[in-house]
Amino acid sequence: MTKKGLPKYVYYDRGYYRFIRRSRGQSVMMKEEPGTPEFWDHYNLLLKGRAPIPAKRTFETLILSYFESQAYKKLKPRTKADYRKYIGHIRTIWGTKDPAKIETHHIYELHRANAERWRQANYLVQVMVVLMNHARLIGFIKKEHGNPAKGIPLFKQESNGWEPWPKDVRAEFEAIATPRARLVYELCLGTGQRIGDVLKMKWEHVRDGHWDFTQGKGDKPMWIPFTDRLKSFLATVEKKGLTVITDTAGRPVQYRTVAEEMRKVKAKMQHPDAALYVTHGLRKNATIELYLAGCDDEMVKAVTGHSGVEMLKKYGGPIRQRELATRAQNARNRFEQNRKET
Repeated sequence: MTKKGLPKYVYYDRGYYRFIRRSRGQSVMMKEEPGTPEFWDHYNLLLKGRAPIPAKRTFETLILSYFESQAYKKLKPRTKADYRKYIGHIRTIWGTKDPAKIETHHIYELHRANAERWRQANYLVQVMVVLMNHARLIGFIKKEHGNPAKGIPLFKQESNGWEPWPKDVRAEFEAIATPRARLVYELCLGTGQRIGDVLKMKWEHVRDGHWDFTQGKGDKPMWIPFTDRLKSFLATVEKKGLTVITDTAGRPVQYRTVAEEMRKVKAKMQHPDAALYVTHGLRKNATIELYLAGCDDEMVKAVTGHSGVEMLKKYGGPIRQRELATRAQNARNRFEQNRKET
């Protein structure tokens, strides 16, 4: 954010000009170009504590209004970044259009136009649901018209998500990994958590062989005992900073830094498919190992933090079904044996 050349309380922030006056709790986007009459009209109104009512109902004004809403401000930083990316696309194609004139078939066509990238296409629809709901709240569309983005069938994922790492890939990675890449690997595998949460792990949250933290996705409080393997590995790790994973100076590291390091390690591996296995796949490894150890769904969720059985089906896959079926049939056999004995 820069202040040079702008009037008091005005800053340039990620593609927009913003009026910020903390003493009044004001933080307002300004779409006018600084120095123009429209800019000064808006600026003077903000100095008086009022924001102008949009002259036209467009996606541009809808988006600016949404960015000022409490619903947006309460989002996690990562979610905000994702929303800005996809909202930016909507702003580019529909910025001057009236939201009230957008119908379900328009959003359906937008979804289909991005079919080659199914995840992005689905996210565009999800963001449109949010925007059109905000449009209803501020009176841009009538309540009785409903949300035109709801009910659009999303593309289904063609596979079961990221693949778990096979034994030969794991063995080679463990043999050649850099110390930090190996630490990331062991933490993701041992705790079953997402890389984002692992990178935020602090030594102060590690006590008596367990990790006490709150998951970034869903704000779920978690208490996870370490496996014996992870305990032994962490005993060899030098405490350089507040976080467990750091740079050489002991400072926390960003996701992109670690992701690039993991990619470089896999690029040096002899296994022809090493690059196909991503760090998030280790969460799937942890889930499968829990099922192989005889854990039921609730026990697995207690470690991984998955919110529902549907995600466990995706992560546990056939292993989950096999282990649960084996336990069920064993219980049936015991029941039959007990009945014969009586």
